[in-house]
Amino acid sequence: MDWLISAIIGWCGTGWPRHFHGGGGGGGDPDPWPPNCPMCGGIIGALSAIVINQIVAGHISGGGFFATAVVSFAAGYVGNSLIGVVDVLMRGK
Repeated sequence: MDWLISAIIGWCGTGWPRHFHGGGGGGGDPDPWPPNCPMCGGIIGALSAIVINQIVAGHISGGGFFATAVVSFAAGYVGNSLIGVVDVLMRGK
């Protein structure tokens, strides 16, 4: 059950609900990778939070839910940002 809580809070760390895409017409499909993919960032953030929480579980076990929430939120944000930066570097933009 710990992984589910980590995944939900990690998803929240990506800022996913705040990424609104403007309306408007035409122009083909949007770029299918963060930040334009509406689901990719959240999934990456959730997976990052699960992995990091399992790695540091021994260190934060005394902190309870608050420690898990802080680590998951930060891991979601950093994981999503890191993948976005790697994507930009690989594209050469």
